[in-house]
Amino acid sequence: MKGIAICFIVMLILQLATPFWWWIMLVPFLFGMLGATSAWQGARTGMFSAGFLWLSAGLFYWLTASQIITARVAKMLGERFEVESVILVFAVTTMVAALAGGASAATGFWGRELFAVKANRA
Repeated sequence: MKGIAICFIVMLILQLATPFWWWIMLVPFLFGMLGATSAWQGARTGMFSAGFLWLSAGLFYWLTASQIITARVAKMLGERFEVESVILVFAVTTMVAALAGGASAATGFWGRELFAVKANRA
């Protein structure tokens, strides 16, 4: 739980300070490499922190000023999937962020394990 909170806060600060979206991949990758005890724990931390960050950011923007663009994106998705819903936009956004964060954290853990095995062989 502390890992999720730390990753969330670090990603939030970096998202507010810089215009780059890929912090949702770099921060969980570093957590997986430095702090995860298993691939699943790293993936879970990355998924929850990145998914919650983008869900909360999407809700914040939607509640403050972005109802029009969210409705337009929902309409575009509705043409493709025959479901015109703002909830679908939030669900897709959250899932994309969660998958990216979880995969990068698990990759960080596996990278650490790979280099640890090579160091033990030498």
